[in-house]
Amino acid sequence: MRIPPVVLKILITVAVGTVTYVITQVIDQSQEELWQIALAVVIGGAALIVQYMVDFEQRLAAVETGQRQNRRELREDLEARHREMTELVDRGFRQVGDVTDLFGSLEDARMPSDEVKRLVGSAVQVGSQGQGFPQDFARAEIERLASMMTALASAHGDWPGENNDLLIDLTRCARKSIYATSSFIDLAFWETATAKYYLDVQREAIQRRGVTVRRLFIVKDPEELDASLDTILKQQRDAGMEVGVVVLSELPPDIRVGETLDVVIFDEELYFEITTDVQQLNPNAKLDAREGKVARRKARFDHLWNARREGPLDGR
Repeated sequence: MRIPPVVLKILITVAVGTVTYVITQVIDQSQEELWQIALAVVIGGAALIVQYMVDFEQRLAAVETGQRQNRRELREDLEARHREMTELVDRGFRQVGDVTDLFGSLEDARMPSDEVKRLVGSAVQVGSQGQGFPQDFARAEIERLASMMTALASAHGDWPGENNDLLIDLTRCARKSIYATSSFIDLAFWETATAKYYLDVQREAIQRRGVTVRRLFIVKDPEELDASLDTILKQQRDAGMEVGVVVLSELPPDIRVGETLDVVIFDEELYFEITTDVQQLNPNAKLDAREGKVARRKARFDHLWNARREGPLDGR
């Protein structure tokens, strides 16, 4: 059982006083009892004071040790925080420098830096409104845009689906020419509302920017040269386009064996292409700006265009 410090000090003081009293009795029997008691009390009191002084010194030493420990921990904590703050500031300056360099590069590349700022600012504004469907959609759009920029930086990319929105955006950017082939796979497309909007965008490119638009329809056999195709050709001629028809079965072997994919070549610098599987399903959109690839697509288009059918459907 642990004895409390105060009780222990009292016991030590009593013991010292008692021993002192006994010693005074042994040393000098002639002295009065009162003197012996006083001496015992004084020595006992001195012993008590010494105990408190020793205890005070120990506590003072403990306090000093604790202060040194606290100062060391505080210094280490301040140093750690200083390092973190320095790293944070350095990282911030590096990011600011990176952003500054990036926007400088945008201006050097003649890209609209103001629009990039607007995009970033709008994205931050949408994200600060909470977490929900609009934020998920905004992230998906940013990822889509980043994917598109990555594809353009590498000069090629592909995406599942027909991606008609991309085709329309490309048409809006054309400045010189649009050369397109439309195979038997997508004749039904020209009867849709999307096709009407696409034709309007092409008409605007022709009338406002002087873009040359040539479209070549590809069919397998002469039996497919029906009234519906004739109507489509008339609509596109009325919109200011140059149109033609190629019948694969009538082509010379050296031209017939080439590719007959749906492709749109913009300004002879980039082409948009639709591919499908063996069942003519699951379309996939492809974008390619590699010079050699574009040149081959343009050469193939020229071969087919020069071999287009001469007859009632051509030049009407």
